[in-house]
Amino acid sequence: MKHVRTLESSGLIHTTKNGRVRTCALNRERLALIDDWLAGERRIWEDRTDRLEQFVTNPKENS
Repeated sequence: MKHVRTLESSGLIHTTKNGRVRTCALNRERLALIDDWLAGERRIWEDRTDRLEQFVTNPKENS
């Protein structure tokens, strides 16, 4: 429940309770914002690891 409350307070999900059953629904708009941010971060780190690979595999070219 702690994780569900955290997701709900961040606006990523909405929960409803019917008796003992709790149903969670994704907020697709909020999730899309996170996906966009992650895509940018992924590009940054891929570029960095590509440069590191070049540095490690071709040390003479980097001097």
